[in-house]
Amino acid sequence: MQRPTGAVILALVLALPGAAASQSNVGGAESDVRNEKKVRELYERFTEAWNRHDHEALAALYAIDGDHTEPDGNHVDGRAAVALLFKRQHETVFKHTRLLLQIADIWFMTSEVALVDGGYAISGIRTPEGEQLPERRGRLTAVVLFENGQWLIAASRLMIPTELPYKR
Repeated sequence: MQRPTGAVILALVLALPGAAASQSNVGGAESDVRNEKKVRELYERFTEAWNRHDHEALAALYAIDGDHTEPDGNHVDGRAAVALLFKRQHETVFKHTRLLLQIADIWFMTSEVALVDGGYAISGIRTPEGEQLPERRGRLTAVVLFENGQWLIAASRLMIPTELPYKR
């Protein structure tokens, strides 16, 4: 069976009743501005906790069932597993690191769900043998949720850009 193209899917969505009247800016511009500030503050707290090497504070910024995927594909589910991952990292290879995080865009899908896109740089990474590694630069994509009166990370995906062999 042939899969539908993006154009076909878009046409079907637009044909749904009320689709033409739907808006991505559900809460309005004022709500988006206010919430964008809060989401950026979430990532400021993340950066501060990282640079203090406070794995508990980092994990507290995740939803209870939030998950995190590292650039190498290592994936953990749940706040407790995120805390353990950060604990292990910050006791070893990330013990002396500094994080620089830059959030580029925040898109609000609803007044309680947003997609975050940005970049990061981590300096001070050391191998278990103590060898200094080059600064790691990558991209961050995350879904954040407004739960219990606060914005929390629901799903975080990190990647390190690499040259693809067919684009050389």
